[in-house]
Amino acid sequence: MNATETRTESASGLPQRQLHILLATLIASTCLASMDTSILVTALPTIAGQFNAFEQLSWVISAYIVTSTISTPLLGKLSDLYGRRTIFLSAMGTFAVASLLCGLSQSIGQLIAARALQGVGGGAIQALSFAILGDILPPRERGKYVGYFTLAFASAALLGPLVGGFIIDHWTWPWIFFINLPLCGSLMLALQRTLNLPFRRRQAKLDFAGAGLIAVGLAALMIGLEEAKTKLLNTKSLVLIGFFLIVLPIFVWQETRASEPMIPLRLFRNKVVLACSMLGLCAGAVSFGASNYISVYFQDALFISPTQAGLRSMPLMVGIVLSSTGTGRLIASRGYYKRFPVVGSFLAVIGLSVLSVLIYNRSAYIYFIPWMVVMGLGFGSVYTTTSIATQNACEIRDMGVATATIMFFRSLGGSVMLAISGTILNRTIRSELPRRVGITAEKGLALIKRPKEIAALPTPIRKAVVESISTGVGRIQVAAALSMVIAIVWAFVLPELPLRNRAGLTDVLQAE
Repeated sequence: MNATETRTESASGLPQRQLHILLATLIASTCLASMDTSILVTALPTIAGQFNAFEQLSWVISAYIVTSTISTPLLGKLSDLYGRRTIFLSAMGTFAVASLLCGLSQSIGQLIAARALQGVGGGAIQALSFAILGDILPPRERGKYVGYFTLAFASAALLGPLVGGFIIDHWTWPWIFFINLPLCGSLMLALQRTLNLPFRRRQAKLDFAGAGLIAVGLAALMIGLEEAKTKLLNTKSLVLIGFFLIVLPIFVWQETRASEPMIPLRLFRNKVVLACSMLGLCAGAVSFGASNYISVYFQDALFISPTQAGLRSMPLMVGIVLSSTGTGRLIASRGYYKRFPVVGSFLAVIGLSVLSVLIYNRSAYIYFIPWMVVMGLGFGSVYTTTSIATQNACEIRDMGVATATIMFFRSLGGSVMLAISGTILNRTIRSELPRRVGITAEKGLALIKRPKEIAALPTPIRKAVVESISTGVGRIQVAAALSMVIAIVWAFVLPELPLRNRAGLTDVLQAE
């Protein structure tokens, strides 16, 4: 085989320079969209204190994840129908406009609404980046590049708390969003020049009914879980969760009759896609839920600055970096993938379980370091493996929607876990503070403001607040560990298929 044929097999005919620029741009875009979750972690206590909205704290992140969850499969399907370039640039533009609105927000409600719009663009950016990777590289070669993309995700998680903490310490929180504007502009220019993939437009009727049903259903579920913070079995939360359970089978029925379903149910007849979706659901619960509240614990229970909280989260990101790059390269060189999510899920359960005990006991930080690395090693390997295995098992016509479906389940797991985490923390504080210091639950929650204000409380009350927060965050880690126990089962169920040596678009080009 000559050099030209080799290049066509590996990169669908793209010149090497264009391929490298495109990959670098996609990695940077993934990093930017991912960072808008992690960069807020260290800013959340400050934002909650400014708006006096501790109970709405989780929605600042949840709103982003919920809308990205809802929009990801729809935009993935649109990219299959109308081309990756058009949809990707539209998503980037939406992300930029929403970032501006976030920075200009004057209330917690405005910020949550702007974050919801931002999630539409951010979710599409991450899903379509992986879909384009599936277009231009074969699964066998894709392993090391998926590792780089997961590394971008990890870098975002690593840099986000540090950048967010630096901005909070030296400027104001709106600049967390304003910095996105020039970055989005430069990335859009690069994509305009390099994202020129061969594409044949398909005429199809979009599944707006399916999109509407899943949007309404997930919104009801999230609001229902949010309402459970005040009272676990209140009428409003039960009605909303019950509504979701009614909408779910209607959505499934709609997907069976739609000519172009938002989530083609035939995908789940593929055992690889089914197992990877469930693995992504469990891993998303850890990466979006448990890890975010560790930083909240560092600030509100240990009274350290946002920058220091970001630095203390570094061991977790080290684990993600090692597992994402290492797993990707091992898959590329060895040609197998199943054992990595099996081992990774076990590691995540162990790391989360030990961390829960350390948080309960408010142990010295030095004991956190190795177990945060273990936790990162665990779900980082699951992320890398599920992306490669899914794209390897799908045809090119389903590459966008299959990739988006995996991202959908990751985001779904994260959004549900965030709501559950917020409920666990709020209910713990509502029950623990009255028991410890004899005040009402409402007065107890009013004490949870900025870390400096918590530190200034009288000693008995401050101690009760710290113990309540530690107990709540420890319980969140236990809930995340239980989700990874389920992941272990799905990791064993995941079939092992031979990795293809051809890019998806190569087959299309040769067929034409």
